[in-house]
Amino acid sequence: MQLTDLRTIVVCIGNELIADDAIGFEIYQQLVGCSARLEYLGVGGIDMLPLLEGETDLIVVDAVQLGAPAGTIHVVPWDSLPYNSTDISAHGLGLRETIEIGATLYPQNMPKRITLVGIEGICFNRTREFMTAAVSDAIVPAVKTILDLLLQGGT
Repeated sequence: MQLTDLRTIVVCIGNELIADDAIGFEIYQQLVGCSARLEYLGVGGIDMLPLLEGETDLIVVDAVQLGAPAGTIHVVPWDSLPYNSTDISAHGLGLRETIEIGATLYPQNMPKRITLVGIEGICFNRTREFMTAAVSDAIVPAVKTILDLLLQGGT
């Protein structure tokens, strides 16, 4: 694939009012002006599907709970995403289920490559000022990770 054929969308997900869940919003703010199409969703799940317009790559940024220490940055390719897991999305459907529904309903709009950049969070029941320090400290390295992925073509 030539670089000129590559179109990437970065979708940042997270409730900007809720502690560690606000990480998606914080990263979105840092990525404004990046080379990819950038979108923000306060709630993910099925609401992501109308944003997809046939891009070749999708990078989803969200808080996750996969059992690692708070602030851990996970880079998870499509083939490693768990099934039936709300650990990757506290917003209803998991990422894998959302993409599979999209592939059935809108196959022409679905990206070829999908990568989750998940930031491990632990506080989802308090307001934003209670964002875990380790999660807050992960903002800059997560942005660098995403920018590196964009340079590599989304993967």
